[in-house]
Amino acid sequence: MTRADKALWLNLGVGAVALGWGTWSWDWGSGGPRFQDEGWFGRTTGEGGADKLGHAWSGYALSHLFAHSYERFGYGRSDAARYGAFSSLGVMTAIEIGDAFSDDYGFSYQDMLFNTAGAALGYALWEYPEIKRKFDFRAEYDPFPSGKRQLDVTTDYQRLKYLIAVKADGFEAVTDPVLRHLEFHVGYYARNYDSYSGTEASDRRERHFYIGVGLNLTKLLSPYVDTGGILNYVQAPYSYVAVDRNFDRR
Repeated sequence: MTRADKALWLNLGVGAVALGWGTWSWDWGSGGPRFQDEGWFGRTTGEGGADKLGHAWSGYALSHLFAHSYERFGYGRSDAARYGAFSSLGVMTAIEIGDAFSDDYGFSYQDMLFNTAGAALGYALWEYPEIKRKFDFRAEYDPFPSGKRQLDVTTDYQRLKYLIAVKADGFEAVTDPVLRHLEFHVGYYARNYDSYSGTEASDRRERHFYIGVGLNLTKLLSPYVDTGGILNYVQAPYSYVAVDRNFDRR
């Protein structure tokens, strides 16, 4: 097949998987079509804004998955970055259209803005690898917090965090071999939204912002293990120390 044929089949395949997953997991076809104003990062929103960062991260990671595939198909870096961002946005838009036909969700323009922002960030960091060496956008999944577990880990916001990691190893000015294994983290997460039933007694909803210092596990493990770059997108829990601010402390 030509590289264009491969790209077409890749998009069709990912789109089919998204369609199947959405129909099975997100109740597509249960209603609609309808629009829904979900808000942004307010305490009374559905997930305290964590879902918005989830959309951004998904758009970002998906754009790099596509871009990596396009380079393997023979496209240059710039074309791969551009087509990867467009493919990501296409898939995320299709998912949002699917949500429009769900009684639980609906088409959200807030989600679409974060889908677009994630794809745009994916384009920028793939097109300019010197920036990618310095910054990662990651999701962290910690399986241990209490609360109802969801089979779909991508929407299990009780256990998810999202962060930007600034990697010392990406800055030539940092020459100390110890410091080059460290990272600076800025992150956000929400908790206890799944247990909120609408009553004051059940309202333990919290939104958290944190900063921290962690280990660059990709660099630390590189002499022993090829992580395949996955740790540039997924943050290992308990590999950093952080100062946390709870916006909803009572």
